[in-house]
Amino acid sequence: MRINARLDDEYADKLAYIQQQTNQAVTDVIKSALELYYQQLQQQQKNSFSMLTETGFIGCGEADPNLSVNYKSILRDGLKAKYDYR
Repeated sequence: MRINARLDDEYADKLAYIQQQTNQAVTDVIKSALELYYQQLQQQQKNSFSMLTETGFIGCGEADPNLSVNYKSILRDGLKAKYDYR
């Protein structure tokens, strides 16, 4: 894939600095940056999933199998039973 990007002066200076410090071509700097960013996103996703798994939050509820279809009537009936004093 070919990438064409415009950088303002600040990012152009940062890119030049990275190139000077690492002796890498622009392509290699971009590949490294993408790899690092990808790994960070993957780690965040794993952390979120593991946190939910460890706390038992995933799959912790029981309800009517048709809840997604009948939620309004189920909620209405439940509130009526709880608050209807007649």
